[in-house]
Amino acid sequence: MSNKLYIKDTYHHIYNRGTLRSNIYFEDEDFRYFLNRLRKYKDKYDIRIAAFCLMRNHYHILAKQASNEFTIGKFIGDLQNGYTKFINKKYKRTGVLFEGPAKTIFVKEKIYLNWIAEYILLNPVEAKIVDSAKEWEYSSAYELLKEPKNMITSIVEQIEIYGSLTKASEEIKELTSKKYPKELGYVLRDVINLEG
Repeated sequence: MSNKLYIKDTYHHIYNRGTLRSNIYFEDEDFRYFLNRLRKYKDKYDIRIAAFCLMRNHYHILAKQASNEFTIGKFIGDLQNGYTKFINKKYKRTGVLFEGPAKTIFVKEKIYLNWIAEYILLNPVEAKIVDSAKEWEYSSAYELLKEPKNMITSIVEQIEIYGSLTKASEEIKELTSKKYPKELGYVLRDVINLEG
């Protein structure tokens, strides 16, 4: 990943999947371990998480780099490396877990932030795992609406994206299979193409 766009106050859509599209989370403990590391490293590297969703074989994170001291690249590299070591030790395996370094898309215009956030949160809905984004435990939708203590998701970023926390909550509640905005997939799927 190039560092040239990793500057203060920039947003990045970060994503990766398992090598050969295999799972990276095998049981609930693995999801929770990754989330605990995400919570730890976002504080350590001064990263604000606007949205996240962990799926069985991939993850998405929409993040803002809040300083020039630490970069998104360092943050996500340490997050993935530590998680890979945990999985390799736990399951007595060796080698790589992820397909490679994380991919990042620099978000040039703030107008796209809510589209990207909603695309991320709708992953388990589109995969037909849940009917509503708020039902998927390993996402910022669940966290915001059901587990508001010790959150990974930045309230400041929710206000930045939606205008208010109330508006953010209302919009996220609407992210269901009945109201799945198909244009989100059409806009971003060709670029990201993780599920195929």
